[in-house]
Amino acid sequence: MNDTTEPTEEVAGEVSVTDLLTNKSRRRFLSGLGAVGAAGLAGCTGSGGSEDTTTSSDGTTSSSDSTLTANVSQRIGTIDPAKGTDYVQAMVLVNLYDPLVFPNSEGEIQPNLASDWTVSEDSTTYTFTLREDVTFHSGNSFTAEDVKFSTERFIDLDQGYASLLSGVLDKENITVEDEQTVTFELNRSYAPFLPIMVLVFMVDKATIMDNLEDGEYGDRGDYGQAYINNNDAGSGAYQLEDFSRGNSITFAAFDDYFGEFPDGSFDTVEVQIITENSTVRTLMRNGDLDMSGQYQNSQTYQAIDESDNARVEEIPTFGLLYNKINTQKAPTDDRAVREAIAWGFDYEQVVNTIRPKMNRAQGPLPPTWGEHDEDVLQPSYDPDRARRVLEDAGYSEGELTITNTYTESYAFQEQIALLFQDNMADIGINVELNPQTWGTITELATSPEDTPHTSQVFYVPTYPSPDSMFYNQFHSEAANTWMSMEHLDNDEVDALIDEARQTPDPEARAEIYRELQNTLADLYCDMHLYHTVKTIGFQNDVEGLTLRPAQGFEYTFRDLHQV
Repeated sequence: MNDTTEPTEEVAGEVSVTDLLTNKSRRRFLSGLGAVGAAGLAGCTGSGGSEDTTTSSDGTTSSSDSTLTANVSQRIGTIDPAKGTDYVQAMVLVNLYDPLVFPNSEGEIQPNLASDWTVSEDSTTYTFTLREDVTFHSGNSFTAEDVKFSTERFIDLDQGYASLLSGVLDKENITVEDEQTVTFELNRSYAPFLPIMVLVFMVDKATIMDNLEDGEYGDRGDYGQAYINNNDAGSGAYQLEDFSRGNSITFAAFDDYFGEFPDGSFDTVEVQIITENSTVRTLMRNGDLDMSGQYQNSQTYQAIDESDNARVEEIPTFGLLYNKINTQKAPTDDRAVREAIAWGFDYEQVVNTIRPKMNRAQGPLPPTWGEHDEDVLQPSYDPDRARRVLEDAGYSEGELTITNTYTESYAFQEQIALLFQDNMADIGINVELNPQTWGTITELATSPEDTPHTSQVFYVPTYPSPDSMFYNQFHSEAANTWMSMEHLDNDEVDALIDEARQTPDPEARAEIYRELQNTLADLYCDMHLYHTVKTIGFQNDVEGLTLRPAQGFEYTFRDLHQV
């Protein structure tokens, strides 16, 4: 898949939409699955999913499979649309909720809850016209008041991706013009505004206000945080049917969804947290799992691809696997140490042996982005150079010890970590491996002192703009998250990101991004391990995966259908 340049805000107001007709008729789902693994999925039948039976007029029975079963490999955590950040949380939000705009597979911003919009000449005022046929799962109609409330909640809670609008949009500058029209007046021209709005999911104000608990937000109490973390208040194509945190989540198709479902779409989607690759292989082979997770090991994908009833889809993505280097913790606060680490690692061994389906990285921005600089510096395996860098900086062999953290549930990350440990020993750096759960890694990231020296982290864009690759990871104002475990605090980087954000012309903005790539490469704040190829196993009768350059948005279940 090739990326196109970021859609320009100047022409956004010319977009119009043909109303989509609802043609979905939801069937009743069978009760959710309990335990993780084969035992929990034993009740599934057919080609992966629950089976409904119907009786015809002549008394014969037939079956119709309307349940998609899938697995992910990590705990879901929050399902609050103002808080979610990782791919499994995005998977939940993109199905339960709708934003005003939505990206297509090329990253172009498309109308969604907003049927149209206009942008002022100075690119600071956005006026959205809303669809009139949108109903929340509660039965309440969607209006401009919900847009204002949802955006205020997003800003007030100040979690998740709220920092993306910090200093850009003030609550008092959100104006309800009428029931179907809302205006946002920005504090300055801000090129990523429309792409960022794919992350601002609309909530049902009435449902939230009816389910408040005591809190710090005046007459809005806790803003419904306690309620919405276990219930949904959305208008999405699917509604929450069951949620067992740490175990599974079940979605049921929403009868009154404004959009169109393809023929053969699924009435129920059941997502299990299954971490054992052997379990995934067995379930896919037996047809008890329709869709595998994206982080299985190579043996699992090979077994799926070799089975008669299933296949593997591989799609180059807009993301990357980093070994993030903590720039504020000795000894990796020394650029020379970071440079030595970068040149002392055998990247080819990763893509040739450990992850042979992945693409060799070049710099901090994958080539799927049109703004990628094909000449950006990318270190290669050169242990002699690495040793010279350390010697010139005054370090003796064995003097340095660093920690490396990775997600313990992924065997391939352990293999990469062991390779890293071996390579670093060869250049005189001791590495202590520190495998952790993903939850612990996110907690460690909240301060430079607790963040390990190096951390294996996948990062894919959270909204369809290169700004997502740069601001969340490298801007000093977006510090202390799992996305920014470099803890980079660099005035030049901040200035380039800010300049790009205020540059409306796409070509001029692309040049800034190319300069930014080279600046980051010279800082050696990351090891770029590989550009990710999204790999997912499917039963042969399941189709419709649509990759989008926004984290987790490929899990838009209404795209999937049975053939």
